Amino acid sequence: MGATTSFTTYEAEAGTTGGGATVTSLTSAPTTQYSSAALEASGHAYVHLGGTGNSVQWTNSTGSPISFLNVRASIPDSASGGGQTATLDLYVNGVFRQALNLNSKQSWVYEGNNNYNTSDNQNPADGDPRVFWDESHTFVTGTPIPAGATFSLQKDAANSASSYDVDSVDVEDPPAPLAQPANSISITSCGAVSDDTPTNGAADGQAVDSRAAIQSCIDQAQSQGKILWIPQGTFYVKGTTGLTAQGITIAGAGLWYSTIYRDVPVPNSTPLAALFDVTSCTVQNFHIDANAVSRGTVGGDGGAMDTTGTNWVADGIWTQHTMSGFWASGTGGTVRNSRLTSVWADGINVNNVSLNADTGNNLTVTNNFVRGTGDDAIAINSVHYNTNSDGSQTFYNPMTNITVSNNTSIAPWGGKGIGIYGGSGHHVTDNYISDTARYIGLGAGRFGVNGSDLLSATISGNTVVRSGGNAYSQGQPAFHIGNGGDGQNTGVVDSVTATGNTVTDSLYDGIDFSTSTNSQLQDNTVTDPGRNGVVIAPPFYPAPTGSATITGNTVSGLHAGATAYINNSSGFTATLSGNNWEPSAPEGPFGGTAAAVPGTVQAENYDTGGQGVAYNVTSVNGNADNYRADGVNLETTSDTGGGYDLGWSDSGQWFRYTVDVATAGTYTVGVRVADPAAVPGALHLSDAAGANLSGAVDLPATGDWQDWATVNTEVTLPAGRQVLTLNQDSGGWNVNSLTFTADSSAAVDLAANRPTSESSHTDVYPSSNATDGSRNTYWESADNALPQWLQADLGAAHSASRIVLQLPAGWGARTETLSVLGSTDGTTFGTVKSSAAYTFDPATGNTVTITFPATTQRYFRLNITANTGWPAGQIAEFQIWTT
Repeated sequence: MGATTSFTTYEAEAGTTGGGATVTSLTSAPTTQYSSAALEASGHAYVHLGGTGNSVQWTNSTGSPISFLNVRASIPDSASGGGQTATLDLYVNGVFRQALNLNSKQSWVYEGNNNYNTSDNQNPADGDPRVFWDESHTFVTGTPIPAGATFSLQKDAANSASSYDVDSVDVEDPPAPLAQPANSISITSCGAVSDDTPTNGAADGQAVDSRAAIQSCIDQAQSQGKILWIPQGTFYVKGTTGLTAQGITIAGAGLWYSTIYRDVPVPNSTPLAALFDVTSCTVQNFHIDANAVSRGTVGGDGGAMDTTGTNWVADGIWTQHTMSGFWASGTGGTVRNSRLTSVWADGINVNNVSLNADTGNNLTVTNNFVRGTGDDAIAINSVHYNTNSDGSQTFYNPMTNITVSNNTSIAPWGGKGIGIYGGSGHHVTDNYISDTARYIGLGAGRFGVNGSDLLSATISGNTVVRSGGNAYSQGQPAFHIGNGGDGQNTGVVDSVTATGNTVTDSLYDGIDFSTSTNSQLQDNTVTDPGRNGVVIAPPFYPAPTGSATITGNTVSGLHAGATAYINNSSGFTATLSGNNWEPSAPEGPFGGTAAAVPGTVQAENYDTGGQGVAYNVTSVNGNADNYRADGVNLETTSDTGGGYDLGWSDSGQWFRYTVDVATAGTYTVGVRVADPAAVPGALHLSDAAGANLSGAVDLPATGDWQDWATVNTEVTLPAGRQVLTLNQDSGGWNVNSLTFTADSSAAVDLAANRPTSESSHTDVYPSSNATDGSRNTYWESADNALPQWLQADLGAAHSASRIVLQLPAGWGARTETLSVLGSTDGTTFGTVKSSAAYTFDPATGNTVTITFPATTQRYFRLNITANTGWPAGQIAEFQIWTT
């Protein structure tokens, strides 16, 4: 599976730490959209050497000697940015062997201060760093490390960096340099001069510029039908102009020995073409490097090799620190047996636009190793059109029959492991993808509004490990089929067949679908997904329409609250058969412990058990999947105490909470809510049998989605463990918590914010004003039409023994004659308090208190027959108290 390479990789976390060295691992999905060293590390783990004597050691188990090392490591940036150089010591069998050169000059860019997802900002003060890792290689000094020997990397006193993070080391015993082939022209014969001073993140200022000499030799090779030979050594191409070749072979002594190094003055303002522009050429067996310090023109970043033509070949090329490795179009071309490490953008991008081509057919990408790219490690990129500077459009032929097979894509820090964007007839098979930092591991869709539709592809036998990510706080899946994988929910994705793929330890969902048709998902395995197994229309990947046949797939290792299969779209037709879905965990309290009542129930801690069991949502919008696997409607809250709130409320949604009630009785429930506008009948609480405990709860406007206020209601609960349901009856509000307070002897206004009704009202004085908590608003009935009545609905029957009536404090005195009626059903009313005259006097706050023997009613009605101050019923506050 994946590429067959001449080297063996030892992960640092799999080695033996010594001297106080520590292992740092990614233990859960990222909680922010930003990066971290562990997130960008292969294996999502590394060893930290923080003090003198710290080390990490391995045993040479390759069965062969080791004469060449490639270390993936990170040392701190300089204080002002731009990096530093340092050494790290190599020991063999416990004996010092040599100091290895490391640097941070081509890493460490910063995304804080509104620089998210850019790669040009090198100001450490902005914070939120990314691009932690770089790779440095060297031959082992002296005798190769024998099979069975130990070798270690150790921070010694002479090693000047304050700390060293070690991700991995590649070890091998390269063959001898290749000899110059017959019928070839060596670039040294044209005046090219090697400079063997180690570059270590920056060019040697004393190096000779060999660009003109190399181009002269290319021209001669073309005219004479010869091979261009790059001998052992490092040859500089300085400035912003690259090399152009057509129809020849360019060959080196081996990717360990022959290097073409691009040295661009930085900062740079001249747009850069690739170092090599080659048409219908074979390039093989050399190394390409550059001094680029960021992804962009200013950082000196141009591509390594732009290719087009027919039957071209790139074989055994090692590319580092360039914008892209291969940007290749044409017909019948192949990239094989190559390495691409620490590349600023795409590793291998086969397309239909490189070097002004319009075609990309029958191209092959096979047996390549790609690690640490700033965009897609490998991409099939079919462009439909590009818009020119004058507004016109250039159209391209859709790509066909691209094969991507047996490649290894590891730890892209800014893109996918493999992206399939448009075209038809593609085969993506037997690749190994792991440790994406932010994005989808393997994606099949189309790219942007100007990309070609994807009309067919076969994706089989691939392994996707520890992939997905939280770019833009989206919780992206490990494997994705459908449009929208690049943020553009547009275009056709049709007839994608995915068979026999394995998805393991995804950071979020295993396999997701957005809008796509006629997809076939067959005999795939999803193990230990970080969120859910197979999901249609997950957050940020809508699927309002689509179709898929999903057969013979297996999902296992679900975390608490996760679900094997979810279809969140009523318009996407999925035909399921023969799948082995591990059942979701049964409903239970989140975290395993029921919430205590009295106490506070956090809204985000709804029960586990999944959709239709622990909760019901009509859309999936939440972005707090780092907190819990489903995270469907959760977001970070600004309310006191922080954490998460439950948002995106909608009619018909509900969330269940398991609670332990200490003592039977009546409880005041303080619901912590936020909403831009008032929401009548927003919610109610019910028990496990569905009985309405609270009645409809109206929410006053709090000001905005994160402006919080407490709204009180009341429920009567038995003692013991039980399940309460928060029912969303109307949308437009967020909820952060529910605090249950024992009623005991405390008085509770049962009518606060409760629904009301009336016999009539005049002008802008409806009955709802009487329970809104404000004495400045009031109910007034129609004039000269007494008797009139005002009624409050408590939502459920409650015991009450006191009514408090208020008029606005500034009004003059008046006497109203009224009786109090009660009902349990809203139809049949009995007398609670016989008719009497009650005087509202501003000297006593224009407040009247009416007491009566405790009675249990749902509806309380005031029947007003007279008013000395105005010929109508008038009430500003209608309060109904338990005591």
